[in-house]
Amino acid sequence: MKKIKKKKRRSDTKIITREATVLKVMRESRKLSMRRAAVLVGVSDTFINHLEHGRLDLNPEIIHKLLIAYGYSYEEFIKFQDPRNELPEAIRHECLEIIRRLSLDKLKTVKTILQSF
Repeated sequence: MKKIKKKKRRSDTKIITREATVLKVMRESRKLSMRRAAVLVGVSDTFINHLEHGRLDLNPEIIHKLLIAYGYSYEEFIKFQDPRNELPEAIRHECLEIIRRLSLDKLKTVKTILQSF
């Protein structure tokens, strides 16, 4: 029996780029689900998922469509890509790590502070 070679596809590997991460942060900042973003752009939610999780390559056309749907300019997209600009996702992750290490008393204090915002 002849063995059929599986075609190697880009979706077989994950390469999460800074651009993909920025697009995810932009989508989340507008409180858009992947499904809603997909409808706005005219693609499937699986397509958005694959873009954000490094399974598809980004191209200028899709980036442009996403930026329009998310209400961001290309200049803002470029600014977010600068590694000196900390992404909200990175800040959130760091905060969660700090919170996990807090004692119950300190955690209650942090909760009170956060609720005041």
